[in-house]
Amino acid sequence: MYRKFVEEIGLEGGEDVLDFGAGWGDNTFYIARKLFKGGRVTALDVSEQWQKVARRRLKGFKNVDFVRSDVRSSPLKDGSFDVIVVSYVLHDIPVKERKGILDDLVRKLKPDGFIQLREPTRKQHGMPINEIRNLMNQAGMMESSSTVGRNQFKARYSRGK
Repeated sequence: MYRKFVEEIGLEGGEDVLDFGAGWGDNTFYIARKLFKGGRVTALDVSEQWQKVARRRLKGFKNVDFVRSDVRSSPLKDGSFDVIVVSYVLHDIPVKERKGILDDLVRKLKPDGFIQLREPTRKQHGMPINEIRNLMNQAGMMESSSTVGRNQFKARYSRGK
């Protein structure tokens, strides 16, 4: 599941990638393996526990940085990332905070960067696709591709023109 999702991003190896809500580092692992041409991945998570687990799991990778912080107060510079991965995390953010967090994520993107998103869509665990699309649109992002699967939504978002 994680490997296929990361392969769909189409990384060329030299990108700077932010894994937002990296958790224990599954996506981070596959991203780091793809960044063989000098690229780096930053594993961002608010949980100290998950950061410890991810650091242990990924200790052999030299192209992974770990940041334990909320994106809104993180030391990450605006305009720093070619790709931001948002995988199964947006639905866990309180509804009232989602727009502000997405606005901050968009600021972290380079002008030609994009967000690769995957979210569950089950009523009991997930969020409606139209809510995701509305939030991304409000953040100034346009959907360039999407796939609606069984109980999940995957999409790529780029800056609106």
